[in-house]
Amino acid sequence: MNNNTLSSRGEKLAGSPARVDMELFFEAAQNLYCPETNPDGAFLLNVAENHLMSGTIRKELTDISSSNSIPDWVLNYTDPAGHPEVRDTLALFMKKYLCKCPVDPGTIGFSAGAAAIIELSSFILADKEDVVVIPAPSYPVYTGDIGIKSGLERYDLQTHFNIEETGSAAPVTIQVLEETKKELGAKGKNFKILLITSPDNPTGCMYGKAQLRDLAKWCIKNGVHMVVNEIYAFSQIDTSDTFISADYKEDYNYSSFANVMNDLGSEYLHLWYGLSKDFAMSGLRFGIIHSLNQDLMNAFRNGNIPHMVSNHTQWMIGELFKRDNFLEKYIQENKKQVTSSYKEVVKTLRRIGLPYVPARGSLFIWADLSRYLGQDTDQGQEDLWIEIYKKTGVLLTPGAGFGHQKKGLFRIVHSALPTSHLKVAMEKLEKHLLTI
Repeated sequence: MNNNTLSSRGEKLAGSPARVDMELFFEAAQNLYCPETNPDGAFLLNVAENHLMSGTIRKELTDISSSNSIPDWVLNYTDPAGHPEVRDTLALFMKKYLCKCPVDPGTIGFSAGAAAIIELSSFILADKEDVVVIPAPSYPVYTGDIGIKSGLERYDLQTHFNIEETGSAAPVTIQVLEETKKELGAKGKNFKILLITSPDNPTGCMYGKAQLRDLAKWCIKNGVHMVVNEIYAFSQIDTSDTFISADYKEDYNYSSFANVMNDLGSEYLHLWYGLSKDFAMSGLRFGIIHSLNQDLMNAFRNGNIPHMVSNHTQWMIGELFKRDNFLEKYIQENKKQVTSSYKEVVKTLRRIGLPYVPARGSLFIWADLSRYLGQDTDQGQEDLWIEIYKKTGVLLTPGAGFGHQKKGLFRIVHSALPTSHLKVAMEKLEKHLLTI
């Protein structure tokens, strides 16, 4: 007799955590470090949140809430793609700050967080068992976002083994895509989506406009949808800083994929953005899709009803992004703070002599701790990860799930703590590693 009360899908979800570090995250969150009251507490360096700027955002949102009356439309149903007035405001923001090119409000839509954007748009663009090609290493939760409901298969594109092979360069080339298409085709699999994150999670590498254009042209020619996730667009590292400038062989400015989309005008090109990282609002759940594919946008509107951003959140975001003076100052300060916290981790890695990818953006450093592995296996990697946490309270993100073949690589979120706390965490990590 089967006593299971759930569907087979439900059973799978009940027994499969969304990410490997979730259980330890909740444990550590109940024991956070405080220099006065809990000096032996934990340091959460595994979840991509921007606590460097959260106080600034909180202050601005509090001012909006206290100095404005809530409009009537907030309590009513609205367009499933987003309230028209708010889409107008966000389109202007994207045109002026993010994309630096025309953005029609009719080409953007909102969902309750980037995860909802990813899930719904992948559901619309591809069929069950189609393949989404993602350069490795990459965000572990993409697997669930594209797979749980849409049934798409993740393919981790291996472009290197040792992180020193690429430096800060974005590793995807046309040759690699051609080889991947042939490999998947020989297995009877359909290469349907190329998913790029720029700046990247976890490496912080960034794709230049010429490279994006070349990849886009290949995708159009081969009938492959190309999506660029720009959720870390404003979390850029100041690579001209004298402490880190020698890490970068080339210097180029960030260029949004929207420019390539605007130039080529193809229905195969799409952009994702969200306010969780750059604007420190992960709890407000606000994701954005931009596409010139009108059929996609029509499908998005019809399928987005369960994923809509609450009207109250839309209203607050709309008011916030009307404040140009605030936005200009905020973007500058965010870059300054992110660079400062990034440098704090680099100092430690350099002292120990650990390889790392020189990040151009994002909230991370991707570091190689493989020399501390007891055994070069998944279990050895997990053992090192847990040992570091138990001995120091520093919770990193282990390499499991990022899709990279080499063991012993870890993601360090440098924006998750005040810089003074981050410094203590790095001191504890360094002290422990030097004893291994």
